[in-house]
Amino acid sequence: MDTDRVLRSLGKFGRFQLLQYIYNLSCFPMMAFPIVIYVFIGHIPDFLCSSFEDDASYTNKKLNSSHNVIFQYHQCDVTVTTNLSGTVVEETVPCRAGFEFSGQQTVASEWGLVCEDEGLGGMTTTVLVVGQMVGASVFPTLADKHGRLLIAYTTLMAVTVCFLLTAIVPWFAGFVVMRFLMGMLSQGPGIVLPTLGLELFPTELRGFVISSGTVAWALSLSIIPLVAFLFRYVTWRYTMGAAAVLGIHSFFTKWFLQESPRWLLANNKFDQAKMWIQKAAKCNKKDPTCLLSELDSIKENAEKEHLLEKNQDVIPEQTAEMAGNFKEVMDSESTQVSVLEIFRHKHLLVPSLVVWMLWFVSSLTYYGLFLTSGTMSGNMYLNFFLNSVVEIPSVILYSLTINRWGRRKTCAMFLSTAGVSLLLSGVLTFVGESGMIRGFAVTLSFTGKFGISGAWMAACLFTPEIYPTNIRFMPKFITRLDMTLAIIKHKQPNIPR
Repeated sequence: MDTDRVLRSLGKFGRFQLLQYIYNLSCFPMMAFPIVIYVFIGHIPDFLCSSFEDDASYTNKKLNSSHNVIFQYHQCDVTVTTNLSGTVVEETVPCRAGFEFSGQQTVASEWGLVCEDEGLGGMTTTVLVVGQMVGASVFPTLADKHGRLLIAYTTLMAVTVCFLLTAIVPWFAGFVVMRFLMGMLSQGPGIVLPTLGLELFPTELRGFVISSGTVAWALSLSIIPLVAFLFRYVTWRYTMGAAAVLGIHSFFTKWFLQESPRWLLANNKFDQAKMWIQKAAKCNKKDPTCLLSELDSIKENAEKEHLLEKNQDVIPEQTAEMAGNFKEVMDSESTQVSVLEIFRHKHLLVPSLVVWMLWFVSSLTYYGLFLTSGTMSGNMYLNFFLNSVVEIPSVILYSLTINRWGRRKTCAMFLSTAGVSLLLSGVLTFVGESGMIRGFAVTLSFTGKFGISGAWMAACLFTPEIYPTNIRFMPKFITRLDMTLAIIKHKQPNIPR
């Protein structure tokens, strides 16, 4: 059964599909928060070594005198200048009494992730993306086998719980475990929801779906600095708690969202597909009689084919006839196709290699610009916000060019824009430190973000188009692996002091 024809008969922009899609988009913040929220909860505020001038054991043992001693406190060490009988001795010692932080309490200040322990902060993001790799290897198979809806609502609820537990966990080891679980579980909605949105509409509307999804993603990212800004004077735990509050609706997702009609038909779930068509027709005020009749006919034929396969040893001539029609079966959307087909056919393998490399480069650039937004000149919150909303103009240009120029030319245009802009931005960074040069460098960085966002949209559009429905999620494991490897290359930069 042609799913596109079903969706067109029910209305391309039917009220039922639009309501489903709007709720789908409302779940995007839960996908965006885990990877980038550490920019705000983990940055290192201003700090110095704590005073240890009253440490008698130090003064008695090291100096043998408590007079004429000057302590100069730095971030990771203390310079002790001693004048003993006209002899000046200067010594640099590590911080013996811990650190004193100013400003917001962050993960770094609460657990002292500075100086020799500074790498532990970046390690938490590495742990998160390792969790994403695990999730990317598990959830595509589960989504293809058990459906999009089950994976979507269970993982959304789990991510919300992880946010809440992260906000109250008192140990750094527990925080690291929560980061791993958050990364793993966020891959559920991260993989399922975009494809579920695509499968609600006919093929010709995929450009619209990608564009509107990118706007929703940009707005979701822009929420993060706003939330962090509101809680900038209190502990980072309030920011995590606010993220958990934003995900409360996930406990009702099961009743809001419906399963993908394409997945139902592709996996011969005819009874559920019938219920989906009836709900959509009722909401869209369409007559589903013809569609339901056709669906009943297809169900009857499928049951007959299943009976033939079950009795193939008894009726060999019938199964031989079915084997003769193998090519037709392979071309059918309702047939289970193995992911190994990608590696057996050159016409699938070559585009797949190109797509996987594209995802790696795009992810390396895209997340690199986000994770380093705190190192740019100016306000950290404003830079991140602008880095988010700059994606919206790229959506407009993408919408104007994707159908006119095609996927490849549009993607090449955006990639070229990103590459040239970021190259020039890097050159200007080394040229000078004047305000004007820094301003040009930041502007070019935003232009690069504009370009890579457009390339990302093009990749999102044609990646599912080159694979059958039944294995559409399996290639996404490779693309998600590319994304997580790209993020690991950046790890988590610390905000300069």
